[in-house]
Parts: sequence; structure tokens; C-alpha cells
Amino acid sequence: MTTQVLVLDHNAEDYLPALGRSFPDLHIHCSHPGDELRANPAEIEVLIAFGLGVNDDLMRSMTALKWIHSLATGVDYFLRLPSLPKRVLLTSGRGIHGPPMRETVLFLMQAVSRKVTSIAANRQEHRWERRRWPLLSGKMAVIAGVGISSTATAGLLKALGMRVVGVSRTPREVAGFDAVVHFDQLAKVAAETDYLIDMLPGGPHNVGAVGKTVLAAMKPSAYFINVGRGDTVDDAALVECLREKRIAGAALDVFRQEPLPPDDPFWHLPNVFITSHTAGYFEEYAEHALPIILDNMQHYRNGHFEKMLNLVKR
Repeated sequence: MTTQVLVLDHNAEDYLPALGRSFPDLHIHCSHPGDELRANPAEIEVLIAFGLGVNDDLMRSMTALKWIHSLATGVDYFLRLPSLPKRVLLTSGRGIHGPPMRETVLFLMQAVSRKVTSIAANRQEHRWERRRWPLLSGKMAVIAGVGISSTATAGLLKALGMRVVGVSRTPREVAGFDAVVHFDQLAKVAAETDYLIDMLPGGPHNVGAVGKTVLAAMKPSAYFINVGRGDTVDDAALVECLREKRIAGAALDVFRQEPLPPDDPFWHLPNVFITSHTAGYFEEYAEHALPIILDNMQHYRNGHFEKMLNLVKR
């Protein structure tokens, strides 16, 4: 019986040529999140997706499902589905996000500290305004969450002349970091930093990790950057902090509710810079993701499940 594969992504067609060349006997369906599926979900054996467009109704209908490959590093969008069967293999795209995440973090740090929205408004109004901007060199960055992406980010920030401290539940020496401290020291190091960068993965142990205590500890000149998960932050505490200008500003790529509702207070805060969950979503994504997918597909077809890369134990 032909293996039915569903690629569920806004750029699903990018994966079709390489998969088709390497495995011509696969029956590959491409669909976009929110669109009506062009396949019978009950016949899908392999799902390739980020997880944002996958809900319990879809999962329950995929009765033949045997393997999910998350295009993201995190698999929390799948793990939180009550209907996800234990028998289904789960792999991730872990390992490809270092370069895009470090570039995004740098972009967000500069966008909010250099007040890019104000610069854009000046252009629209043909206003010539010269003003000074803050150096990153000589400043301190604290990165909450120490993994592949944060290690890549730390290396870039160190190259710019910053002091970089990581926060982890497993403190250890990590290349690129000046130090890595225990998670219970988050508020302490947040009080010293110029940039607090949230790169925490999803999961119940990280919900609300950046809350009132951490935000209250930050300096009035400090900035908060979030490229981790939206639920790792206490939104009400952050909004209050920004409204009262107890920190200089925030650059936010992720939110508890996505898309961010039009009436959400974050949209209306002048010291907030917003992007739409694009930190790790770059133009060359398929090119970087496909080597893992193709390698895992070969192992899957041969029944060598234990050899599959980034296999999640659950």
C-alpha cells in the first residue's frame, strides 16, 4: 500500500520536489493551514507540519497516522493535543534554527533600542531627525534557555562585544556564554542586564517564567526580547511594566494567542516592537529542513525507527 504523506504548511509545496525525487512511490499531499484538506485524513500515515494548524479534531481523524515530523524545534504544539496517540513516532527539526534565531534576536534588539518604528514614521512624514543610538558593545545580555539557538545567539552577541549570561535548569559551561546560572537566579541576573532575551521552550515548567518578580527587577534602561513561547511571559505584568515605562521597551515575536488580536494592548504600546512569530521562519527553510526529513524518511521506510534523528521520547 502506498504511503500517504501530508505536508501541512503555508509553503508546503517547497518540500514536494525533493521528497518526490528521493521517494517516488510516496503519495504526497500538500495543504495550507486553514484550508480544506485535499486528502482523506484517515489515510494519512506521515504528517509533516509546524503544528500550529493541527488541532484535536484533525488528529482524531488521522486514524492511520504513524509518524509526525515537526518542522519546528519544539514539539509542544503536538504534545499538548490530548488525542495524540502514544503509538505515533514524533521527530523534530532540532538543529537548523541557530542561524535564523541569532539573526532575528539581533534584529529585534536593534529594532526596539534604535526605535525603528519612529524612524519609519519619519520617512513617511519626510522628517529628517538625527539622534544618537545605543551601542550593543559593552552591554550585558541574559538569555533564558540554553540550547542550540541560544548558544548560536550567545556567540554572535559575544562577537559584538557583549557580556552574555545564560539561565538554565542545568547550569554548565557552554561555549559563547560568559556564565550559565541556575534558573532560580533569573531575577538576580535580570536586575543586572541590559537585554533580557527569552528563548525558553514551551512546556508547563516554563509557563509564566518571566513574571512580576523578574520584570520588577529589570533596570529602567533595559529591554525585553521574546522569541521563545508566548506563554512563558505574564502578559498582564509585562503590559503594566511597559505602560509605566519601568523598562525601556520590548520586542515580541511570540504571544499566548496567535494571531495577536487587533485589540490586544501590545499593539498600542509605543515602546513595543512586534513581529508575527517569524523568528525561525526564513526563506530557505525547506532547504535546511529537508536533510533531516529525507534521512528520517529512509529510516522510517526501512523500519529502523531507532535511527531516526531528533526522535522524541514520551
